[in-house]
Amino acid sequence: MRSRVVSLACIAGVLILLGVVAAQLMSTGGQEDRAYELEQRLRCPVCKSVSIAESPSETASAMRQVVQEQVAAGRDEEEIVAYFRSRYGDWVLLDPPAHGPTLLLWLLPVAGVLAGAAGLGVFLRRREVVLVVPEEQRDQIAQALERTRAHYRREDLL
Repeated sequence: MRSRVVSLACIAGVLILLGVVAAQLMSTGGQEDRAYELEQRLRCPVCKSVSIAESPSETASAMRQVVQEQVAAGRDEEEIVAYFRSRYGDWVLLDPPAHGPTLLLWLLPVAGVLAGAAGLGVFLRRREVVLVVPEEQRDQIAQALERTRAHYRREDLL
């Protein structure tokens, strides 16, 4: 009986330890995931078109460290992004917000495509298609057209 109680106590202790370890791993994984998602949104100042998560530069490494420290400190996403925007401006965001000067950058390509389509439409409408057929070909076309009509008239009678 005593050995059974000891066995149950050991099993309970192991289960409690497993629960604590799993909870710790899940909380750390969540912070790492949050940090990585933020790192994907921030542009490396050295590499220009690469996120700090993918950049091998020392500057990106230092920025990744700052992101991880701020996530570990419990700051939310907006606070961390605001921290980097205050130092680098909206440029540091790989997907900048669509307001102010950046709104113009978002709208210019659309306006360019619309203007090009309108210009092409005006050009095509103004252009007249005039087919000049020589006199001898007109007769040949008229004869071929009459033969085709006669053929279809015969087909209708069958």
